[in-house]
Amino acid sequence: MTALLVFIFAQQADPIGRYFNELERQGVIPHETGSVEKIKQALLLAEDSLVAGDARTATTILFGIVESPRFQDWNDTPEYQNAEFMLARALGRGGAHGSARHYLMRVLARGPRAPYFAAAYRTMVDVALESRDEPGVLAALEGLKLAETLPRDSDNELEYLRGKVAYERKELAAAENAFVRVDRRSRFYAASLYFRGLIRAKKGDWRLARDAFCEIVEQPDKDRFTFYIDDRYFPLKDLTYLALGRISHEQGRYDEAYYFYFQVPEDSQKLPEALFEAAWSMFQKGEWEASRALLDQFDRLFPHSALAPEAAVLRANLDLKTCAFDRARTELAAFVKAYLPVKQELDRVLADATRKRALYGRLLGQEKAPGLDGRILELLKVDPRFFRFHAYVRGLDREAGDVSLTVEMWAQLVRRQQREKPRPAADGAIQLLHDVRALEPAAQGDPELEKRVRKLLADVWRAAHPVSGDLPLAREERAAQALSQQAAEMRGRLIDAATALADDSLRELDGRLKILLRQARLGQIDAVIGKKKKLEIEISNLSKGRFPAEMFGKLHVEGLIGDDEEYWPFEGEYWSDEYENYK
Repeated sequence: MTALLVFIFAQQADPIGRYFNELERQGVIPHETGSVEKIKQALLLAEDSLVAGDARTATTILFGIVESPRFQDWNDTPEYQNAEFMLARALGRGGAHGSARHYLMRVLARGPRAPYFAAAYRTMVDVALESRDEPGVLAALEGLKLAETLPRDSDNELEYLRGKVAYERKELAAAENAFVRVDRRSRFYAASLYFRGLIRAKKGDWRLARDAFCEIVEQPDKDRFTFYIDDRYFPLKDLTYLALGRISHEQGRYDEAYYFYFQVPEDSQKLPEALFEAAWSMFQKGEWEASRALLDQFDRLFPHSALAPEAAVLRANLDLKTCAFDRARTELAAFVKAYLPVKQELDRVLADATRKRALYGRLLGQEKAPGLDGRILELLKVDPRFFRFHAYVRGLDREAGDVSLTVEMWAQLVRRQQREKPRPAADGAIQLLHDVRALEPAAQGDPELEKRVRKLLADVWRAAHPVSGDLPLAREERAAQALSQQAAEMRGRLIDAATALADDSLRELDGRLKILLRQARLGQIDAVIGKKKKLEIEISNLSKGRFPAEMFGKLHVEGLIGDDEEYWPFEGEYWSDEYENYK
């Protein structure tokens, strides 16, 4: 019971020590004397739970140390401070970022000389990046009143966070100044260099952009003393090679662009982009065979890539450039035949909310949808926040099952405090509450219906859990009810935000296909005109006695044969020594 109570209130940023005091005073949990040895034992249990991925159990154990009155006399010991820091980590892993920030600030308030200050500062920045609340965390860190200066590592963390916030606000000069102050021993040095390169590229300063990007890729990957290497570095390195390739392409240095694209490793998620863009660079340079070879590799490795339509159009353009007009017409006609139905289906999906919901459901489940829906899902470039928001929704749904039980526990505590008997009249309302919850999935995607279901849920909730009196536990029961209602409202907002992102992806795909189909139709016209022009040139040359190159060998052989002779090509076998001597 205590585990559920502390977990639900951990989602709020306020301390919950007073709940332990109230529960001990009411005799709900026993009053015990604490000790350092008990803290050590609890820390071992919490660490085991964290290793096993059970953040909730770890959080419950650690709250029992950090907020229980029986351990307050030991709050200056390293063991207690370890529990404080570990509680913040457990809350962060469980998604309770607000509470994690609260306890991290308690650790940081002890000052830079405290044993867990630097680790807590890093964790605070991680919470900012994971929760996407960089401005809020930055304001909290800058508001710390410390008697001593920050350690160099913590100062690097702060400068990187300042740079990220300024970059998102499009304050590029302030962002660059902050990123420049991050030194090479920081774990964010590579990321800072990358952002500096992006800022310079946005300003069109290709030289300085290249310098920043090159400093990332030229570092030895295993040299931890000159460059910090972690799991964020290698995906960042792949992005850097793409950035260098794009800069070289923009400058018309296509051989350099090819070199940088070639550096993206085969196990990288960015390999499809690298292959396609390398093929485009070779096309721009006029290296038709090299471009075709890269497209062949792209088609072999990534036949279902979102870039497949662009690759097909590029291949047809290669045929146009090499005067293979018939093949170009065939490929472009096949492209229109393959993707025009997808575009038409996409228009129908965009106009039908029910079909969009079904499509997004398949997208979330990573399902292999049949027919045209499957083609649409292959081509979609979805914002990663779509999946993250739905992960939050699943987390809220998991907790919803516990909220009813938690509120009922509060009601039991209220009745115990008031010496009341159970309220059987509420049993039917509780069953109705479960029935209304079952309606929520069916209402998804219909804003009006979702609003009505949420209002009905709130009304039934109040009927199922009536609260009387103004005792402390009664107030907590009302707080738990309010928290459940907030969670329901948050669920609706998350679904709306995720749906908006997916809608944007569908519209982006619709625009891409519209442009590519127009290019394919224009290419078919170019193929017809090109073939006509080629025939006109051949006829003109023949009339002037000039023969095309493919006829030279044939005419030469025919010129050596007399009128009474006949040419038979050799059909036997050459001896190896004869062939070598001939060579």
